[in-house]
Amino acid sequence: MYGKLETITLLDQAGIAYELYEHEAVFTVEQAHAAGIPHRELGAKNLFLRDDKHRTYYLVCLPDEKDVSLREIQERLGSRRLSFASAQDLHDMLGLAPGSVTPLGALNDADHRVEVVLDRELVDAGRVTVHPCDNTATVLLASADLVALLRAHGTTVRVTDLSPFARRRLADEDLPALLALCESNPTYYELYGEPPTLDNLAQALRELPPGCRAEQKAFLGFFAWGELVAVMDIIRGYPDERTAYVGLLMVDGTRHECGIGSQVARAELRRLRAEGFSRVRLAYIQGNEPARRFWAKLGFEPTGVPVSTPRYVTVPLERAL
Repeated sequence: MYGKLETITLLDQAGIAYELYEHEAVFTVEQAHAAGIPHRELGAKNLFLRDDKHRTYYLVCLPDEKDVSLREIQERLGSRRLSFASAQDLHDMLGLAPGSVTPLGALNDADHRVEVVLDRELVDAGRVTVHPCDNTATVLLASADLVALLRAHGTTVRVTDLSPFARRRLADEDLPALLALCESNPTYYELYGEPPTLDNLAQALRELPPGCRAEQKAFLGFFAWGELVAVMDIIRGYPDERTAYVGLLMVDGTRHECGIGSQVARAELRRLRAEGFSRVRLAYIQGNEPARRFWAKLGFEPTGVPVSTPRYVTVPLERAL
């Protein structure tokens, strides 16, 4: 049976590089954050699920700030109806107690009944933090090493996209949907000083800072329920090659306070970090208090001095990745 000591010994024997952090017992993502465990941005939450026939079991691992419903997971896995497995199943199959769930628990699954499902974001990030079969410690290791270790043990590991949103670059044919999303945010455009139109939004899809190339820009749309629910404009390599710049993040006004903006922003920040960018910059319009609070919650801090334009003043913000 693999506990903390046995799991760490196995990592050593396998020649897997890792960092070990000892801490008080943590049972939730919130407690893990409060405990100050390093590399919060690489944290994973783990869901131990079963289908309605008690025949198929999944240990689903996804970024700890990501919210995906069981129905959405079920659809992406092509599974029968899913629900949470019992604490008894958790103990019998993975040798774990509630609060210490980890993909490394699959090392205790001698019958290989549990399939480990890793959200692609965790793999693309390159590294992940997980418990070593005990919630009084956390290990940081390469995602690829985690996958290889489990597969060598005989565990079925599936890497899949568990994002609740379809993500793609917007094009001219998306302009009517983009206009509707922008018009659902009248308070922002009162501060901006110019209403959205098809013409100025078409310009926004192509607008670049001085010296930037078209391939550096990604004006992204995020779709759910068949509708455009959020947009995010990102310039990579600006103002320097290790920095990305966020020109706009906007959520459909009818879906504010649903966590969509946070999920979109956190996912894109993780993506930028995995691509090797070291910091992100942006600016909000002075007086836009909801925007200031939103970005502050994501770790952005003021940098430089406010910049005046003919219609408004912007406050520059920055955070390291």
